[in-house]
Amino acid sequence: MDCDRLQTCIFFNDQMANMPAVAELLKKQFCRGTFSDCARFQVAARLGGPNVPKDLFPQDRERALHLLASVQ
Repeated sequence: MDCDRLQTCIFFNDQMANMPAVAELLKKQFCRGTFSDCARFQVAARLGGPNVPKDLFPQDRERALHLLASVQ
């Protein structure tokens, strides 16, 4: 199942255009796979889409946890 945030996700919409192979692997794993594990999805779900840092990558769970802990 695809993530419901694909339309607005900066990462999915070619943030990594200069590394297409890596981007496709991450998109397959997170955007079109277990999107609930995506750091961007987790932050957006709890803090709202506009609060997701532009440079937050799907696999950066540690940073997502830090962001979420800083607002609680």
